[in-house]
Amino acid sequence: MLVKDLTKVWISEYEKVNDHGETKKVWKFKNTAYLNLQQDLNELDRNSAGEVDYSIENARTDMNYDIQKGNGISLTDISKLDSFVPDYTVTDCPKIGSTTLYKLEKYNGN
Repeated sequence: MLVKDLTKVWISEYEKVNDHGETKKVWKFKNTAYLNLQQDLNELDRNSAGEVDYSIENARTDMNYDIQKGNGISLTDISKLDSFVPDYTVTDCPKIGSTTLYKLEKYNGN
């Protein structure tokens, strides 16, 4: 992949914390990575009303990063923040040949 096409992203993971009987996600910075972010629109990205879902991004890389399903991806620097919410969450990460494809969905806070 060309270096000019890569975007620096900040990876985070969460731990569930019991807050007075309620469990909530507390996000912690994990690592940084360089991913090729693209928005591939096709018929599968349509919702039940037939509208295109623009909240799905695809990120590709041929490097081996420790990114797993459920991790958070932020497009701004979160490495020094104590409290933050990621921009996207990883919903799938299939490996196709030497390239790993990360399916990212806008994080809605759940």
